[in-house]
This record gives sequence, structure tokens and C-alpha cells, in this order.
Amino acid sequence: MSYSFNDIAYFLEVVRQGHLGRAAESMGVTQPTISKGLRRLEEAVGVPLLERSSHGTRLTGNGELFVESARRFHAQHVEMARTATEIRAHHQGLLRIGLTNSAGDTDAVRVLAEMVRRRPGLRIRLSIGKSDALNAQVEQGALDMAVVPSYPGSSFSCTHTRLGEDAVQVAARARHPLFRRAAVTLADLAAYDWIMASRESAARRLVAGIFERAAVSPPQVVLEAEYMSGTAMGLLAGTDLLALVPGSVLRGWTGQVAVLPVPQLAFQRTLVLLAQPRAAWSPLMTTFQDLLLAGRP
Repeated sequence: MSYSFNDIAYFLEVVRQGHLGRAAESMGVTQPTISKGLRRLEEAVGVPLLERSSHGTRLTGNGELFVESARRFHAQHVEMARTATEIRAHHQGLLRIGLTNSAGDTDAVRVLAEMVRRRPGLRIRLSIGKSDALNAQVEQGALDMAVVPSYPGSSFSCTHTRLGEDAVQVAARARHPLFRRAAVTLADLAAYDWIMASRESAARRLVAGIFERAAVSPPQVVLEAEYMSGTAMGLLAGTDLLALVPGSVLRGWTGQVAVLPVPQLAFQRTLVLLAQPRAAWSPLMTTFQDLLLAGRP
């Protein structure tokens, strides 16, 4: 019995969800449709790929071996289908972009807005997430490209193109008590609560390492925010919280939030454009990169 591309897609979604019912709901099909697709796939492969129970599903040993090939097959099929669409309509199609920050004043958002104005047939699918997660989605073919910040010590498995740099510094409300000090130390900073990304983020690991090497207790994080959104900046401006803030974000809060002079915690982050290694680029991807590198739409 032969299997179809949809059967592979059903299998991968069941692996991701760990449950047939949730996979069926996610794919917009019935559970019997999922079950039939899995049966065709397992009969074609010749071995069970999933163990089923009342609690859900999990990969068998043979399934663990098979799943990576299935992911590569799925990504290649999606890539071929997208390329065929681009061939049929040069300026139309779907562009799947990942961002770590959805703020409307970013270069990536301005470029996407310009592309929509220029190309009425264009569809854009935006994914907002952490850098590591977006890198994985690009590598697996779930996203075409992603714009993410790279901090000192960061690394990515995808190919990356440098887009520019942004200074990151400690900031606080303009009338924060620390501005009355002649010099601010890491120990002074540790006495206040912070806004910071999750423990897994590159920026937080970098800061924790700086405090550890100085034998100072790490910052106490009371608000976790993956990026300095308007909400996070409003809390920073209205409390005694501290945060690491990119210069591009600070410019919109002049007079309300200011930089604390702490040389140990002043560094550059690099914005990079991630793309799948060895993947063929569509005209839409090339246009997106070219507009970003041009610095203006």
C-alpha cells in the first residue's frame, strides 16, 4: 500500500501533538482520517511507528529512526510546492516570516508593509517567538526566514545575514534613585528587581555570566518578557524596575526612560536574517532580504 504526502503530514502532527484527536483538530480533519493515514504509512514502511494508548501516542524505536527522514521529506515537499507557486506567479505567493518582536516600528515590519503595498497577491504568515525556536522552524522548513537578535556568544544552525547592530544597555525610569549615585555597580543593580527575558534566552544567560564572574548575586527577575514591548517599557517607566533595553527601543521613550552608565552591561546585539541552509530562495525571500539590507523600503 502506498502513502501520500498528507499521510506524512498527519504522522508529523501526531508526533508533535502526542495525541490523535488533537492532531486531527489541528489539521482540520476527522480522527478516522488521521488513523487511516497512519495505517497506510505504517503498512508502507512495514513496521509500527507509533505506540497508541488511552493517554495518547509516542514514537516506537523504529518511529524515532523514521521521524527525521519524514521531517526532511515534508520540508522538501513544502519547498517544492512553494517554488512552483512562485514560478506561476512571480510576485504572488506566501512568505512565512518569524520575528522576535512584533513592534510596528521595526525595519522588518516596515519592509513587509511595503511589500504588501507593492504586491497585492502576496500573503504573509507571521510567527512571533524566541530566537532559538525560530531558528529551528526555519531549519525544519516551517518558516522561510526569520529576523532575530544575536548576542555575544550566540550561535545559529541556519545561514544568517547580518542586518545591523543595536546597542543594549541597562535602563530605568528617568528619576530612578540610582541616577543619584556617582557610580553604579553591579551590586547596586542587584538590589533592584528586573524585567528580563526567560532563563533560556541568550541575553539573560549573558547577563547572568557577567554577574557570576563578578561574584555578585544575579538580578531578581519579577517580570519575564521576551522583548521590550510597549507594555514592558510602560512598567519600566512607572516603577523602580531595571531592564536591558536596545537603543532602537529607547529612542521612543526619551524623557521617561534613561540609560544607567554601567560599562559591564553595555554591549552590542546584531540583528540577523536566518534562512534554511542550502534551500532555494524564492523571489519573495530575495526581495525581503534586499529591502532589509537597503535600510529602507
